[in-house]
Amino acid sequence: MWRRAAAFLIDLIPLAMIAVVQNLPEFPDNEVVGFISLVLLVAYFAGMDYLYGGTVGKRIVGLRIALPNSPGVGYQLMLRALVKIVCIFPPMQTVYALVAIWRKDGRSLADFGTGSTVVDVLSLSPPEPASFVEQVVASMLVIVAPIIALLIFMMVCATLFGQMVVQ
Repeated sequence: MWRRAAAFLIDLIPLAMIAVVQNLPEFPDNEVVGFISLVLLVAYFAGMDYLYGGTVGKRIVGLRIALPNSPGVGYQLMLRALVKIVCIFPPMQTVYALVAIWRKDGRSLADFGTGSTVVDVLSLSPPEPASFVEQVVASMLVIVAPIIALLIFMMVCATLFGQMVVQ
């Protein structure tokens, strides 16, 4: 289960990068930029899932997505991506991750909407169920990590904006 939590946290990096760019002073703040950001995130999640069987985070930790055979795989992956994007923002990210951590089969909210499941790359079977201690540790990681990520994001923005103001 720690691998799903780690993959989820790694996959927050594209969101952070888009947020940093959007918050630059010379960057326009309007609906078009928000829409483009949404399209980029859907393209990242759905595209990586379609082309490689999982996002960068899943690939790094040795997981991939298994979808039921159906003609609408592209739509399923876009729906999965949209659910993940909605669940990136607090407090939904915590609920999203906790559902996957505490369910015996390890399925997340995105898995329910698409009928997918996450499997180990080598065995192509769902990862072993986590022990109670692993579930508690993963839960704490999922609750604390976004707070740490937010602090890091704030420090990066303060550093970027501080340098721009001084110049």
